[in-house]
Amino acid sequence: MNKLNRKLLTIIASGWLCFIITAILISQVFASPNYVLLIDRSYCPPQQWQTLLQTYTDLYEKHQQKQVTIEKVILFSDLGEETLQTLPTPKEFNTISTYGRFNPTRKTELTKAYRNGKILTCQ
Repeated sequence: MNKLNRKLLTIIASGWLCFIITAILISQVFASPNYVLLIDRSYCPPQQWQTLLQTYTDLYEKHQQKQVTIEKVILFSDLGEETLQTLPTPKEFNTISTYGRFNPTRKTELTKAYRNGKILTCQ
């Protein structure tokens, strides 16, 4: 192979390598934040639940627009916790019943277990 062909191949290979490295860096730097939604479903007055619903609706819309990623939704109260299989729509979310009392210990345990957790609570 002559010098000119070798130089051309070197330039093309280094160009592709730079392109791949740049793509990886962009995907890491500008990646959408990932959340695990921790939703306190202990008793909540209807007015406060509407505020919580609005917050959830905003996050849901951002998830649909791929601005954030909601990995999973966990509902918790003093009586237990439940991991939802699918991401509920705001209409489905509004039908979730609230019961029980606020449990700060369970909230602390879940925030430690899910460092990327976002807590939605009436408290």
